[in-house]
Amino acid sequence: MGVPINIGYGRLGIRKECRIKVEEGSEALNKRTKAEKGLGKEERLASQVVTENGEHDVYVSFVQSGFITNILTHASKTREFFLNPLIQKKGNKVCSKGNEIDDYRNGVFGIAADIGTTTVVLHLMDLEKGDIIHTSAFENPQKRIDGGNVISRILFDGKNPGKLHNILTKKINEEIKKMPVDSREIYDFVVVGNSTMRDLFFGLDVQSLGVSPYQSITEREKGRTFMRVKAPELGLRLNKSAEVYGPPLIGSHIGSDALAVSLSCGIFDDTEEIAMCIDIGTNGEIVLKYEKGIIATSCAAGPALEPMPALSGAIDRFSIKGGKISWQTIGDIEPIGICGSGIIDVMGELRKNNMMDEDGYLKNGKVFKITDNIQITQTDIKGTKGFLFGKAAISLGIKALLEEKNLTTAELDKVYIAGSFGTYIDIENARIIGLVPDIPSEKIIQVGNAAALGAQEILLSSEMRKTAENAVNKIEHIGLELLPNYGERLMLIEQKFKKFC
Repeated sequence: MGVPINIGYGRLGIRKECRIKVEEGSEALNKRTKAEKGLGKEERLASQVVTENGEHDVYVSFVQSGFITNILTHASKTREFFLNPLIQKKGNKVCSKGNEIDDYRNGVFGIAADIGTTTVVLHLMDLEKGDIIHTSAFENPQKRIDGGNVISRILFDGKNPGKLHNILTKKINEEIKKMPVDSREIYDFVVVGNSTMRDLFFGLDVQSLGVSPYQSITEREKGRTFMRVKAPELGLRLNKSAEVYGPPLIGSHIGSDALAVSLSCGIFDDTEEIAMCIDIGTNGEIVLKYEKGIIATSCAAGPALEPMPALSGAIDRFSIKGGKISWQTIGDIEPIGICGSGIIDVMGELRKNNMMDEDGYLKNGKVFKITDNIQITQTDIKGTKGFLFGKAAISLGIKALLEEKNLTTAELDKVYIAGSFGTYIDIENARIIGLVPDIPSEKIIQVGNAAALGAQEILLSSEMRKTAENAVNKIEHIGLELLPNYGERLMLIEQKFKKFC
């Protein structure tokens, strides 16, 4: 019927994003599935419902719109850089690398884009002054076609080549039309994203990212993995001479977003600082800078670290004091589920209050009840898609990089926590459960949307663009699955709520 519904993680109903209310005709529907346990009396999950009796009409309404409300757009600057974009005004002309491409109108602008699996952020930048003129933030429209993870996107694109690219381009053009400048005055577009999102944006075949060794087609061809394409070729409505630039990928599923994060956090700066960037999410990305080089890895944490997105009604803060539980929700409305920052708090508070042991077993039964409809089960914690599996993937990635260079957490000068998930989590609770290194708080910096900031730096500075391109060749990619005893460590050793040693 053409109704957009967030069908979520592989149509399994795990993240409960597709809630509907059955107004009439429930007798025509199948019985509730296991995924629908805990929903309200008339609520169902659209991804789980089928009709079994065609004699009745069925009327439904949406319980939630499905739009992400907490889209992180900005980041904390870690240093200054010299303003020197590729596109500049020269007299009454607009020039690219010194070559005239247009007459000067009212300004010279560019867009720095962060294309995420879930959300998209576009920053319209004044290339003459270096200022942000306008910001657009919206849910990635691809998510409503085939879920919130890269594997489902890869599978969908294999059966429907180009459809995901087209729907995203259409949405970006709609946002460009709303911007407070003439689109003919936009001459540059820098886009970062994980390997799958970036390649889908450029209309590339992403099937090679879904099979071992999980590489972009640009990486498999053994050439430089950055992209440079004229805007009209991608269907973007910018100046006809505008160029779209995608910075290089680090390797495998560690994309240009991780490169941009590292750039904005100063990982490529010439210092002796030992620093780590951690972007926690469905696909975690970790970069370590040590005295002699840089290494990086990715780890598939899955959806368990974020039971539901940051929608209105999601519990994003949770505490237990004197045996009494309290919470806050996005939008200050009745809770409908728990988002990433909320589940970190729940796990941390259960450990602090000795209500769950180090191995993740609840001490008073198999269920921790938060509200009549929201509860944490033992399976939610220790199941095959449970929280501990996602936590283990991240902590193993961090430890593997440190072990690779014989470093300890105590030797880390800085740990940068990037991305929306990392910005909103409570660091104390994250340390208690072993999700981030147990180092002093002043060494842990929550930097916000550092990927978007890195894209801005590349857009505004030719030098930063060269730095990123040169640095990517010096980064060593570590594949966790190739580590000795990887499976044992992931499934047993790291599946504990224990601070980093």
